[in-house]
Parts: sequence; structure tokens; C-alpha cells
Amino acid sequence: MKIRTKRLEAVTELALIIKDALPVCVAVGLAATIGLVDVHLAGALGPAVQAGVGIGDQFLFFAALLGTGIAQGAGSLIARATGAGCEREARLFAYAGLSLALIFGCAASVATYCGADLLLSMFSRDSSVREAGSIYLRLCALANAPYCLMLSQSAILRASGKSFSTILPWFVAAILSIVLSLALPQLMPNGATHTLEYIALAWNIGAIAGMFVGQNQLKKLGYVLFQRQQGGQPEKRPTLLSQFLQFNKEHAQKVKAIFLLGLPIAATEAAWLSSNFFMYVILSQMPSANETQAAWTIRLKIEEIAATPAILAFNMTAASLVGQRVGAGDYSGAFKVTRKASLAAAAVMLVVGLAVFANSNYLAEDYASTALSAIYAQELLVVSIIVYPLTAYYITIFGALEGAGSTLKPMLAIVAGLFLLRTPLAAYLALHLNEGMTGIVISIVVSHIAVALSAVSQTKSFFAQKQGNVSAALPLIEVPR
Repeated sequence: MKIRTKRLEAVTELALIIKDALPVCVAVGLAATIGLVDVHLAGALGPAVQAGVGIGDQFLFFAALLGTGIAQGAGSLIARATGAGCEREARLFAYAGLSLALIFGCAASVATYCGADLLLSMFSRDSSVREAGSIYLRLCALANAPYCLMLSQSAILRASGKSFSTILPWFVAAILSIVLSLALPQLMPNGATHTLEYIALAWNIGAIAGMFVGQNQLKKLGYVLFQRQQGGQPEKRPTLLSQFLQFNKEHAQKVKAIFLLGLPIAATEAAWLSSNFFMYVILSQMPSANETQAAWTIRLKIEEIAATPAILAFNMTAASLVGQRVGAGDYSGAFKVTRKASLAAAAVMLVVGLAVFANSNYLAEDYASTALSAIYAQELLVVSIIVYPLTAYYITIFGALEGAGSTLKPMLAIVAGLFLLRTPLAAYLALHLNEGMTGIVISIVVSHIAVALSAVSQTKSFFAQKQGNVSAALPLIEVPR
């Protein structure tokens, strides 16, 4: 009877984890769909344009990295404050996160616009690739600021227990961006010759609209830019405007806490993107460089829509659930959530990996603009059956550790896996030994296995230490290890 009860409890907990992860998965999936459609439309313009858009997309994500770190760092701190029952702390963290997102989003827009030509020239030898990527990158720069704000808005909603509210802003952004990118080239005079420009314009419009919808969702929770006086008395709740006007030591501490937790997260994202840039450089030195780079772009975009939404959903859900338990001092419960969430993530992504593996030929042919690009893309897609569950497993673990306040060691593990294993191994096998795309595939699998093993080790040591010394449990606001 006890065994059945425990099994029922385990199934119930897994169902709750998946339920919490589902809306995040949908929101991230909607965002990824935008990029997938862009690459598909760019493919009709040739492999050079497709490669240029792929490289440009990586730079757009790179420019918004600090915004990503700020959003996830603020979300983890809000979850821990919520778990500890400190509503005021949670609200102050939320406003600090929104303020930082706005500042760094604007800075990212300026940097991306001004540096587009230089950035593209560093990662491609083909003038057609550089030109297409530069146009796309410069025109999409405006969307960085609203995109960063949307990330923070979603993190606040998720950490406040309103995960389903994160769907609407991304749905609006995706619908507007996709519909306009498909319609404008057909409706506007000489639209076909300016397809790339209209794709970028559509994303800008979608991101701005999504940001306003997200702010409206936050307003329902009491997060506003300013409050009108009611009955002659000013609203006592803190607002975004009041945080700017009354910046003091307490507010500075909130900003510092977000930075300390968010910077390693941003650095982790930077490692992924930087490694992709280096992979583009390696691919540019292989025979049929445009085709190999286009294949890598296809692989990234399919991964973004098929794998990234669910993986990030489990990562963020684990961070929120573990953060709430850590805030309440329940490290045993936090460890159980970490273990169950990571296994659930791996199981779900094994199914997704099987689906991509089974349809790799169709996917490659559908998105590739040449037969050779399709062959290379299929080689990269077939290993999804291994890569997806491994990635989901360790990314979920690292999300849980993030919620508990440990972000430095997970960052170092991913950086080591990418730069000490994947990149040099890919260069050695693909270029030095002339293994081509097979060498690239081997380097991908080896690096994921290594990082997964590191994640297991980190989880055991972190929670063993905390459960063994409850009196030394993390405070609500902790300097990350």
C-alpha cells in the first residue's frame, strides 16, 4: 500500500512539473517559430542568404544575452522571495529586473545596429553571406529592447505563479511577425525583391506589440509604470517609476543580487552562441562552405522549435520550483524536484529526438535550398535522438541549481564542454583529419556526454552539502558560488 502511495505521489509531482513547464514551452516555442519561418523564407533566396540570416540571428541573440541573464536571475530571486513569503522583496526584484532589461535592451539595439558589418565580416568569407546577414542584423536591431523586456516580463509572471499568462505576449508577437513576413512581400510593390527587409520589419512590429501585451499582463498583478493618486492619497506600492526616482541602498542591493545571479547565466548563453560562431568559422573552411553553413543554420532552427522550447521550459520550471523550496528552507524537497524534473525532461526529449530522427530526411529536404545542404543537414539531425535527451537532462539540473543560487559551476561546465571539447574536437576531426560533417557530429555528441556527467556530479555535491548542514542554509539573497 505504501509503495502504491509513493508511486501515486511521484506521478502527481511529475504531472505538476510538466503542467508548470507546458505554458513556458508554448511561449518559447512561439518565439522559436518566428526564427524558423524567417530561415525558411530566407532559404528561398538561396543558401548564401540563408546562411547570412542564420549568422545574423545568432548575433541578435548574443546582443540580448545580458537581458536573458537578467530575466532568469530576477525570476529565480522572485521565486525564492515568493517561497519565503516576502511579497515586497519579490516586487522590488521584479522592478529592478524590468529596469535593467530596458537599459541593456536599448544598449543592445545600438550596439547591434552600429556593428553589423564588422560582425558579419568576422564569420564569413562570402560577400553575399555578409551582405544578407548585415542587412538582416541591422534592421532587426530595434527589436532587442522590447525582446529583453518580454523576457523579464515572462520571468516575473512565471515566478509569480502565472505561467499561463506568459503565452499571450509571445503568441501576439509570433502571429504578427509570421503573418506580416509572409504577407508583406506579396502585398507591397516590388515586395519580392525586399523579402529580407520585410522579414526584419515584421519581427520588429511583433516584438513591440508583444512587449505591450506583456506589460498589460503584469499590470493585472499590480506591476505598473506609475500609479495615479486615489482619493488624494498616493499609491504606496512601489512602481517602476518610483524605483528610478527613489533609488537607494536597498534598490542597489536588488540590482546587485540580480547581476550576481544573472551574469553567469548570461555567460552560459554567450558560450553557446560563441561556440556556434566558431562552428560557422570551422564550416567556412570546409569544401562547399555555404552548404555546410546553411545546414548548420537549419539544424539550429529545427532545434530551436523542436527542442529548445521544452528544454527551456523544464529549465525555468525547475528554477522556479527549486527556488520556492529553497526560499522556504526545504532542501530535501528541492533535491527531489531536481531529480524528477531532470528525468522527466530527458524522457520527453527522447520522444522528440526519436521524432526528429525518424523525419530527418524530410526536414532536411524541406528547409534546404540545395541537395548538398540537405545531405549535410540530415547528418546533423539524426543525432538528435542522443543530443536532445542529454541536453534536456543537464540543462534542467542546471536550472534547478540556478534556482538554489548556484550558477557559476554550471556555467563553467558548459563553457568547458563547448570550448575545451566541441570546438577543438570539431576543428581537429573535420579539418585536420578531413572527416567533414562526420567529425562535427562526433564532437557534438562527446561534448554533451561530458557536460551531463558534470551535472550529475554537481547536483550530488551541492545538495549533499546543504542537506548535511541545514543551519547553514542559503539566505534569501545569496552571492552565487
